[in-house]
Amino acid sequence: MWRALYEAVSGLMTRFKDKDRVKSWGREVAKRSCHRKACVAVARKLAVIMHAMWSDGTFYVGDAAAGQTDAAARAHGNARKLLRAYR
Repeated sequence: MWRALYEAVSGLMTRFKDKDRVKSWGREVAKRSCHRKACVAVARKLAVIMHAMWSDGTFYVGDAAAGQTDAAARAHGNARKLLRAYR
């Protein structure tokens, strides 16, 4: 389980381009320490968040500034990319 979380966090920290509170917190940890320790810390934070979501049935919103319109625009853009791929 930890290995999967670590791989997910490594992708979040290196490849994910959007704004996210957990990612920015992890970058601050990486500035004080090293990338590996930051990934482990973010993995633990994500595990705590996922457990809380599972217990409460709540949803996670990484960036409070990103609203429904941003999510809808991203979904529309992704759909357009997929449609172009099949032409």
